[in-house]
Amino acid sequence: MAMVESLNSEGDINSTEERVRWQAALDHQETQKLLDEDARYFLHQSMSTPCLDVLTRAEGIYIEDIRGRRYMDFHGNNVHQLGYGHPVVVKRVRDQLDTLPFSPRRFTNPVAIECARKLASLCPDDLSRVLFAPGGTSVIGMALKLARQVTGNHKVVSLWDSFHGASLDAIVWGGRLAFERVWGR
Repeated sequence: MAMVESLNSEGDINSTEERVRWQAALDHQETQKLLDEDARYFLHQSMSTPCLDVLTRAEGIYIEDIRGRRYMDFHGNNVHQLGYGHPVVVKRVRDQLDTLPFSPRRFTNPVAIECARKLASLCPDDLSRVLFAPGGTSVIGMALKLARQVTGNHKVVSLWDSFHGASLDAIVWGGRLAFERVWGR
């Protein structure tokens, strides 16, 4: 019974009574219309389904819904620790987009070298190189491949019910029940 309950928990495809009450309390025609369209046109993932509300703005620690209600965002994903739209981050992104919005790895550029140098300086001497990745889930797959190459081992120690991303290689090592059901393990 505990396994069945955990499959319907807040983190998974959520069909709990609490989620039904949340959706019913929205009572806003435009919000419901957009949530219905989202459900119609997007393939939803475990851990984020169904969507809670419709956002139109994010600034600092706040997200704002279509009705102008503001919520503090405690999600903690990506760069939320700096806040949404942090002026220093926005300026640096704009400056970079204006000068070099993309640089294939067959070439290099001063900004990438500066970033790699800074990251390497924070690590012990034997960890003096970096490999940039498009996101956290990709890092897991890359780390597994690098570890196999360096050690020659194909076994990995991991924590049960941990989350490292939603790619196949990342979910295999996490042991999350939501993914167990999806992959039939």
